Amino acid sequence: MKPRGGRSSLQTFHAIQASDLASAMNEALQKVRIPPGDYAPELMAPQGPSTAGGVQAMQHLRLVAGQAGLPTLVVGYANHAEGKAELRTYDYVGAVYRQRYHRALDLDRAAYDGFIAFAKQVFTALHLETSFVGPPADLGDDTPTSPHRRGLSTTQVVVFGVALLAACVLGAWAIFVRK
Repeated sequence: MKPRGGRSSLQTFHAIQASDLASAMNEALQKVRIPPGDYAPELMAPQGPSTAGGVQAMQHLRLVAGQAGLPTLVVGYANHAEGKAELRTYDYVGAVYRQRYHRALDLDRAAYDGFIAFAKQVFTALHLETSFVGPPADLGDDTPTSPHRRGLSTTQVVVFGVALLAACVLGAWAIFVRK
């Protein structure tokens, strides 16, 4: 008997369930796009024929940029073996992005919030207990006044400081020379 859908006859129960989950989720989300960057959601399928009895059944939900040069963003996961899914809030994704890339996340918040609300509905329809998670507490200081949080590099801060010092010295020199 030929396996359905071109699957390997060696795939385990959990791997088949995870593949079916990825197919269903990706089909439901195929028309969703989040600007800017034309991000498309994708639930990863299992990489091999087995998930080790469900131990390796976690599938990442990610946003893949349609524009070159933009990073892929992990925005949640599903685990059919555990019957759970997790979706990351905009604040969570933004905090991780700021920590990793030292600049603010450039993603339409309303479109993202609409996407994760829809993703929750799809996961719930697929019988997964779904939760939303906010930013992890261990990301450290997230104040907007920190130069790195605004996207300035250390070199830019030093150059700005030297330029400001030079302007002050020139200003003081001009005042004293005129006297």
